[in-house]
Amino acid sequence: MNNKIFWSDVLRAGALLGLVMGLSSIFENFIKIKSGMAMSTMSLVLTLEMIISLVIFIWLLYRFTKRRSLSAEPREGFPFSYGLIYVFSTSVLTGIVVGLANTLFIAVVGYDTYVNALIEQMDSAASLLAQVDQTGVSAASYDSMVDTMIEGLESSSRPSVFDNIFAAMGNYIIGGTLLGLIIAYFVRREPEL
Repeated sequence: MNNKIFWSDVLRAGALLGLVMGLSSIFENFIKIKSGMAMSTMSLVLTLEMIISLVIFIWLLYRFTKRRSLSAEPREGFPFSYGLIYVFSTSVLTGIVVGLANTLFIAVVGYDTYVNALIEQMDSAASLLAQVDQTGVSAASYDSMVDTMIEGLESSSRPSVFDNIFAAMGNYIIGGTLLGLIIAYFVRREPEL
């Protein structure tokens, strides 16, 4: 395996996947913060968007890994471990770019606007849940739960760039590694003799 070409390919794939998933994350945050949609409509749009972005992520990750597998030297092949390393490394870079995109979004919108919009969503979700609840749980228990969450949001400090990057990296490392176990199995190639 030529390390220079391998890491160049990882950087290219990670940057492209990060750009696509970063735009997806910005769209999700925009819908949550600025759309003014009703809660049910917003839930439907976000669910559809998450499914579409997951399918795109899996498809692109598989496509990039398959391309890398096919470009490997026939004498060397492309073992499972190479595929897993490729997917893991690409996922790390994707997480870095998504974390930067989230940081950029919060910087443009403003942290206070972001937190206030989240608080409004929690209030509307709690009131909707209290209306729909058929279990007999009192609305006061929902209010206390939401109040605790709101206090936590209001008392938390603005996340740093590194907080956003590490949070996104953690998500993509876990998801990418789990997908990598499957993708690496399907793209592996035995060496030709």
